[in-house]
Amino acid sequence: MTDYDTLRVKVGGRPITMVEIDLDFCGLTYGVAPCTAALGTTGSQKCFNTFKTCQAPGAYTKGVKTYRFCSANAFLPIGETIFPYIEDVDIAPTQLKPSGFSVSASVTVTLRDFPYHDRGVDPYAGTRGYDQAAQGSFFGKLRARNPYLVNRVMRVNTGYVDADRTVYTKTRTYFIDRMEGPDANGVVKLIGKDLLRFAETDKAEAPVTSKGALGTAITAADTSLMLQPMGIGAEYPSSGTVRVGDELIQYTGKSGDQLFGFTRGSDGTAPASHDADDAVQLCIRYTMASVPSVIADLLTTYAGISSSRIPLPAWEDEASTWLAGFTISHVLSKPEGVRKLVESLLESAACSLWWDELDAVLRFKAIVPQPPSGAVPVFDETRHILAGSLKVKDQEKDRISRVVMYLGLSTPVKDVKKENFRFINVTVDVDGESSNAYGTSATEEILSRWVPNRTIAQQISSRLLARYQETPREVTLRVDAKDHTLRTGDLVDVTSRLIQNPDGSPGYIRYIVTEEREAEVGTHYEYVLLQVSSTGVGKLWQIAPDTLPDWTTATASQQQTYMFISDDAGVMSDLQPGPRIN
Repeated sequence: MTDYDTLRVKVGGRPITMVEIDLDFCGLTYGVAPCTAALGTTGSQKCFNTFKTCQAPGAYTKGVKTYRFCSANAFLPIGETIFPYIEDVDIAPTQLKPSGFSVSASVTVTLRDFPYHDRGVDPYAGTRGYDQAAQGSFFGKLRARNPYLVNRVMRVNTGYVDADRTVYTKTRTYFIDRMEGPDANGVVKLIGKDLLRFAETDKAEAPVTSKGALGTAITAADTSLMLQPMGIGAEYPSSGTVRVGDELIQYTGKSGDQLFGFTRGSDGTAPASHDADDAVQLCIRYTMASVPSVIADLLTTYAGISSSRIPLPAWEDEASTWLAGFTISHVLSKPEGVRKLVESLLESAACSLWWDELDAVLRFKAIVPQPPSGAVPVFDETRHILAGSLKVKDQEKDRISRVVMYLGLSTPVKDVKKENFRFINVTVDVDGESSNAYGTSATEEILSRWVPNRTIAQQISSRLLARYQETPREVTLRVDAKDHTLRTGDLVDVTSRLIQNPDGSPGYIRYIVTEEREAEVGTHYEYVLLQVSSTGVGKLWQIAPDTLPDWTTATASQQQTYMFISDDAGVMSDLQPGPRIN
């Protein structure tokens, strides 16, 4: 059977890169009901079935038309309309930030413009009164007819063509950011970015800036207010929380432009008098909400990301395992960038968020203790890693010896600054800061409006220290297409003579994939890996079954996989350090 995995390991396979863009296209036929356009009445020539050229906008029926492009020397499949004018495809993959908002993926496709007769593009190509092949160019006309390119889906398909000219690919999904050109040399660039572009600070805020203001002044004792301008009350829900000045007011009823049923000075703020024309900002209130549900709400409600791109049940499963007890009760009282809000929550929860280009969904993952040996794939220098490709670099900037977390924002109207928090939780790796180890402190400060209490703060801090208390190493390596099995966010064990044990034998270290890209189309792939803790601190263990031998006679693999309970000092019978239950 021929498929992608068969072709990727086949010698002499023909690689192909095909780019697809989905542009809006009307599903109606010009002048045929329900289309109400008519020559001589609404226009002098027929439209091009795009919204820009539509002569009957009220009848416009939005659909999708897909345009496909490949390189000029590609082994083209049969029976498909594919324009062979790609000159270059430059993919900048997602760069996973293990705790936080990852660097977005992007793609730049460089194409050459060309004359085109419009058949298959213009539904009325045979009715035009001019030579379509001689007038204009493909991309010049495409852009004029489709100016609303931004945020439309763009796919980069990389794969192989078999002897029957059937294409088998893996698809990376992006969203069009912009189109540049065609320039004087006929060069066109299509730039796509991943879904998290919608959460950029200048594009999305939460809460949305409210348009309402006080119609008349109110005193510190009033239990209702009138909004202006007239009719603005429709933009406020029937109950909720508003901010006026530095006071939060909860209300339980609404009638037209009047809000009533007040709880004044809510959430630790003070009742105060307010003047007419003072802004009345609608707030967002989360009560005992999970970390994933808050992130999902910010992204879908305020950044316009489709919920179909957020596998919330999988996110909630991850949170129930690693963030049990972490619930959020907080009020967002002024408009802030969605990206800033999500980043701060990910940092507070020691989690990461990134765009999975292949599955076209957002992934959510917590920094967790290591699974036992044997639970993840292995890259062996002698079998998988391409000769001369492995590079190792210490990431001293990522080492952490103490986590200082500020929590308990005094009121929701205060800025997120140190002086406005009530509590500080400090967790220190004393051994790592001693003169026998690093001899210096490496502090991670987290100002968190989200963390509910010291217990959760301590759990998060301990997980961060377990991951970063030793200077992590970053490894870059390449593998052949046949060994390209890992994705961003996966764990992998790497053994290499460049990473040695104290006795000089090749080390066996665990890493997380932070970046994955196609180094040479169809043949070689490059991974960037970041070391996770190589010590037993924070590691997951399986309790050794009774059938296993004692510690001193167990194999090295068994000792790395199973928990053999040590004595109270954490020492095994051969005086080696071992895990213990506190």
